[in-house]
Amino acid sequence: MAAGTKETDFVPLDGAAAPPGARKVALVPGALAPVLTLDLPRGLRGAAREDVARRQLRDLTGQAPDTLQMRPFHGPGGARGWTRALVADAGQVAAWRDRAGRACRAVLPDYLALPTTEGVWSFEMASGALRARLGPGDGFTAAEGPARLMLERALSAGAPRAALIAGPAPDWLRALLEGHEVPLAASPDEIAKLGLPRPERLTHGELAFDLRKDPLAERSRLRRNLLPWRWPVLAGGVALGIWAAAQIVATTETDRAAAALRDGTLARVRADFVPAGPILDIRAQVSRALADRRRAAEAWRGRSSPLVLFGQAAGVIAGAGAETEEVAFGPEQGLVVVLRLPDFAAVDRLVAGLRAAGLSAEVADARAGDGATGVRAELRIGEGET
Repeated sequence: MAAGTKETDFVPLDGAAAPPGARKVALVPGALAPVLTLDLPRGLRGAAREDVARRQLRDLTGQAPDTLQMRPFHGPGGARGWTRALVADAGQVAAWRDRAGRACRAVLPDYLALPTTEGVWSFEMASGALRARLGPGDGFTAAEGPARLMLERALSAGAPRAALIAGPAPDWLRALLEGHEVPLAASPDEIAKLGLPRPERLTHGELAFDLRKDPLAERSRLRRNLLPWRWPVLAGGVALGIWAAAQIVATTETDRAAAALRDGTLARVRADFVPAGPILDIRAQVSRALADRRRAAEAWRGRSSPLVLFGQAAGVIAGAGAETEEVAFGPEQGLVVVLRLPDFAAVDRLVAGLRAAGLSAEVADARAGDGATGVRAELRIGEGET
């Protein structure tokens, strides 16, 4: 039983001499407000789902839509994909609303006052009719004959884990449930002893199905409240779309510029710093190439230019009658000159002349007999005397 809800809080509306008080829940005959199962497409939501449901009800009952009041019926968590609807005559609902007034908590079909929980069905006989609650999402009130047929159909789809029968019950009801091996209990406490959740009243969202509330009127009121905001929201949506498009264009241009800059950078690095091999880390590889060049420059800092050295040696070489075959320069060996002289004595005189001119000179190689006349001498020339 829900906190603060007692048996005396439920008042049959037809027998009430005065409108129910503030703590009361007015009950109306459930046979006049049945729950009908509909075949609704799974993907439909909201108003579209209700529109399809109303067309199905019109086909089932043959009545005009304005003569019936329909509201989606579901257990907790089933508001989006509901397949059952609580249906009542619109004129009858208006009469109940007038009789109940606004003070009571709600006006509900009598079967919604039964305690229930998942996997437990509840039954109660009242005024020759059977009230049944087949879990939080289903229920009915009907005379014994139709009630038996409805229960047989429900049991064929699946039996509950237990059944709560409050008060006297017809033999056929007990026999039907026992035939499907459904444990029977006379109170919620006995259900709890079976290891199942204790059935409670009005703890499954039943008050949301108050018959005084007109679902169409509530929707119309909401539509009227939202209508003044329609154009501002639409304008805001258009502005948001334009801004998003501009951001996409700007992002595309930025990506294109970044790609062009990246390609240009790779080309410059390849041309000036990393002529061969993969370029994996531009910053590290360029830094390493610059460091190598800086070390090479520092190693030659203060030394004469190779051209200056060769210019100083050229006069001596020409005066010795030597024929220059090759001139080379390297960081390690310095200025290397390959000459053709008449004999070895001429080589020695040239070395002496270079040293006399203030240069260092060293014979790296001197040989004859390679098929040419004279001696081929390789000299290393630098600053100062060796």
